[in-house]
Amino acid sequence: MDYRISKLREYLFGIINSLTSNREYQINANMLSNKIDDYSLDKLPTASVVEKWIMGIEIHKDVYSFRSRKAYSQDTINNLNNIGFFEKFEKLIKSNNDEGILPEIENIQSIECLNCGTLNLTDGTSAVFDIQIQITYRTNKNESTISL
Repeated sequence: MDYRISKLREYLFGIINSLTSNREYQINANMLSNKIDDYSLDKLPTASVVEKWIMGIEIHKDVYSFRSRKAYSQDTINNLNNIGFFEKFEKLIKSNNDEGILPEIENIQSIECLNCGTLNLTDGTSAVFDIQIQITYRTNKNESTISL
């Protein structure tokens, strides 16, 4: 598929693979399963256009919620590891962005985490963590996309 969300999903598989030895996970779209260590990539409703230029070039952004279900209990070490995962995730995204290692999205300019991973929901044995990711890319209103 040639959708931005599909390309971002492919990129995130690489990020997660570098952070964990667990290969038994899935990154779903708009659906977080009940399975521990599964993920969901959900596009958030935001204004898309960041900047418009007189020559027809526009800078756009997409914002995604990247959610994960993690094991959760009163065990402090486990809970620290959950937060640590998102700290490492955020650091790797920033490092990759700085080095120009980006998702293979046409005319992408950057990827960044807008916040750290935060705990959103618990049920006693699992917790849902959430981090927002933003990509920015160029388009041309006279063409589908442009290369600079």
